[in-house]
Amino acid sequence: MPPKDLHPTGNDSKTLDRRTVLKHAATLGAAAAVVPLAFTGCAMAPRTVRHDTLRHACIGVGGMGEWDMKTIGSHDNVQIVAICDVDEERLATASGLYPDARRYTDWRALLASEGSSLDSINVSTPDHMHAPITMSALHDGLHVYCQKPLTHTVFESRRIADVARRVGAITQMGIQNHSLVNFRRAHRIFSEGVTGPVREVHVWTDRAAGWWPQGVERTPGSDPIPVTLDWNGWLGVAPERPYLKDQYTPFTWRGRKDFGTGAQGDMACHLMDPVPWFLGVRDPLTIRSEGPRPNNESFPLWSEVHYDFESANEHCDPAGVHLVWHDGGRKPDALLAEWGVDDPYANAAFFVGDSGALLVSPYEDCRLFTTTGESPLTLPELPEINHWHQWVNACFGREEATTPFAYAGPITEIALLGNIALEFPGETLDWDSRSLSFPSKDAATALVSKAYRRGWNVPMLKA
Repeated sequence: MPPKDLHPTGNDSKTLDRRTVLKHAATLGAAAAVVPLAFTGCAMAPRTVRHDTLRHACIGVGGMGEWDMKTIGSHDNVQIVAICDVDEERLATASGLYPDARRYTDWRALLASEGSSLDSINVSTPDHMHAPITMSALHDGLHVYCQKPLTHTVFESRRIADVARRVGAITQMGIQNHSLVNFRRAHRIFSEGVTGPVREVHVWTDRAAGWWPQGVERTPGSDPIPVTLDWNGWLGVAPERPYLKDQYTPFTWRGRKDFGTGAQGDMACHLMDPVPWFLGVRDPLTIRSEGPRPNNESFPLWSEVHYDFESANEHCDPAGVHLVWHDGGRKPDALLAEWGVDDPYANAAFFVGDSGALLVSPYEDCRLFTTTGESPLTLPELPEINHWHQWVNACFGREEATTPFAYAGPITEIALLGNIALEFPGETLDWDSRSLSFPSKDAATALVSKAYRRGWNVPMLKA
């Protein structure tokens, strides 16, 4: 496909013309005509927007999606021209904020109808729908802001990052903590070598306890589907299952393996972000879970996942870096006590080097510890950065996006590889990043990708 013309078309019609319908319509189920996901080529997205307004569409407008919509829409050069959600109540709320935006309950119809006149979208849906929507938008030549984790599987993440690079799209993953002053200050201080070469990093979160259910089995039965919810559209690429009130939507999906990625998928993209950022590491050599195995339905109540990386820059121990992820409110208590950390924060990373240890959190000031106790730090003054507006400005070529998919894809892979390791507790899994496989564990390799539900396939995401 040739590059998409980003000049305004002036066409505000909500109705697909006959040629578009004949080209895109397909039958899903007995009656509804919908837009198929198939395509064979990839459009080239221009690197900058050639007019003074970013024509933007929001897919997923409830919860974090509402915040993404409002924040992107608050930029002076953004026009929200279309909004989409499978929940008509949430869609109505969003429409009250942007009454001129055209409304859709099917993202495929939005792309078919609006794609030729759009510049960008944000994807703020449950995790399992990130990849199919994002890939379809990249195919249409659109710039994309996608919530974390970037995808639901490792394969999807690798493919999305590769296609975004090849088409030249301006992308950003929604790890807004990367732009917060606390993380950036910590990076500045760490870069001065305050810890010496780092041999070990521990990262922990208080999720999922009290936030969403995990360690739960699938509940039998079904409930009437609300008339305001497109349940088939909410399921999307996920396997068919009956609707159950308050079991999946609007937020309780996150711990369910068919839809979410658990505590690690939710928070590791935030809290493990400083590990590749500060140390330059990318692909783990081995992964091992020392926690409970998930059941068939959901992730466990807590986990502990170990990774080994090769040394990547001067801040790494030459022998490599050992990373440990903890969730469910667990922390490396003995190690923290050894370093005299009396208030380790609920969500943080702890970089342990030869001469010191740095406690890093996006929500609190970083703190330096040595063998003699806590060492006072002079925190640098840094300007505030709006993560969403940074991406908008990047679409205009005014600045660089700091968490493009080239960066966000590998972070997502690290988190999702941890979820694969959960299925094989106590086993050290050797990871071959080049082939996206575990050479000694076919059962683990099988979890790198997944099949999409019939009628929802995206060829460029087919393993």
